[in-house]
Amino acid sequence: MAYRTLLRNLNFLKLWGAQIFSQLASNILNFALIIRVYDLAAGTRFANISVSLLILSFGLPSIFFAVFAGALVDHLDRKRVMLITNVARALLVLLFFLVEKNLVLVYALIFIISTITQFFVPAEGAALPNVVDKKSLVSANSLFLFTIYGSFIVGYSLAGPIIGKFGVDAVYIVTSVCFAIAAILSALLPTLRAIDKSEIAIFQLMHKVRRNLRQNLSDIYRKKELLFPILQLTIAQGMTNIIIVLAPALSLLVLGTSLSNSTQILIVPAGIGMIGGAVVIGQYMRNTDKKKAIRFGLIIAGLGLIALGLSKHLPQKSLHLTIAALVLLLGFANALISVSAQTLLQLSSTEETRGRIFGALNMMINIAATLPVLLAGITADLVSPLVVVMGAGVLILVYVVFQQYIFAKLALQNT
Repeated sequence: MAYRTLLRNLNFLKLWGAQIFSQLASNILNFALIIRVYDLAAGTRFANISVSLLILSFGLPSIFFAVFAGALVDHLDRKRVMLITNVARALLVLLFFLVEKNLVLVYALIFIISTITQFFVPAEGAALPNVVDKKSLVSANSLFLFTIYGSFIVGYSLAGPIIGKFGVDAVYIVTSVCFAIAAILSALLPTLRAIDKSEIAIFQLMHKVRRNLRQNLSDIYRKKELLFPILQLTIAQGMTNIIIVLAPALSLLVLGTSLSNSTQILIVPAGIGMIGGAVVIGQYMRNTDKKKAIRFGLIIAGLGLIALGLSKHLPQKSLHLTIAALVLLLGFANALISVSAQTLLQLSSTEETRGRIFGALNMMINIAATLPVLLAGITADLVSPLVVVMGAGVLILVYVVFQQYIFAKLALQNT
């Protein structure tokens, strides 16, 4: 009933459509660039580290600009922000035709596009309460969350066939068109002027953001109930980034084909696993102890990564099916960890601090996830991608044992 009401709301449909096409464009572009960068660096000793640097180019803008962008959007018309950012991205993507053979320029361009995205995301999120009523907000958020997972599957699945049939240049056109459609849908929205209409100088805003961020980090460090879920979310993000960085090399090494031809084995099952995990914990594990659910997810992830690292020794007849099953399991574990940790974080933060805690969370996760991405790329080039995947699995299992030891120690202190 709630979804039926939403789907009759034209302004919601415009905003949701802008999100769908924006997410789809980003995922298609990201996947295509991973393949392109790996192919450009193939035959050198730096193929995996080249992909690592690309992933960092995606992620670093959220560290540098996300918190500031979120604060700035509170003083602007969200519709105008969404329109300008989508138009800018639609035009900038076309520059890849000129720079795609130069890795440094590719990194610089994706960094600029990702920086612009940091302004679109909070504008879109903040606009949602302006176009739906409070009763429909939970349902609207669930559709937005589903779009994030769904666009990952569709975007990464489409990129491979597009590249295989038309070449990587076709991806830039498709991506630009998707951003252009998102811009048109944004332009059709009513004015979404922020409630806070007070004028504020950029400097004052930067000073205010810096002060709030310092306070947020202090709160998180002092409160274990906040620090624990953030650590788990960081691990989940780090695990995802490692798999993305190594995906082109794993595809060639284990499956004997390029990543553009193996999305149905290495990418689609991961997205299905994420959606399945989110549904399972939302419907059937709502009353389960969230810390136990996280531990269970970490154990699945650790064992799954170790099994994936040993996959080269599997019989050829069952290789594809087994790899797809392992990737699906890893996607399920990722959702189990992420949803449980996010719920714990929501329960542990107050209504007054929740917004700024989650604002700092995104930045902290990206900071913490940069080291695993770099180490994964460097180690894979020096040793083997399979060794890196196995090592990540072993480290996760060691972390689970350490975590259990800490919990037991705290339990003894409290008795």
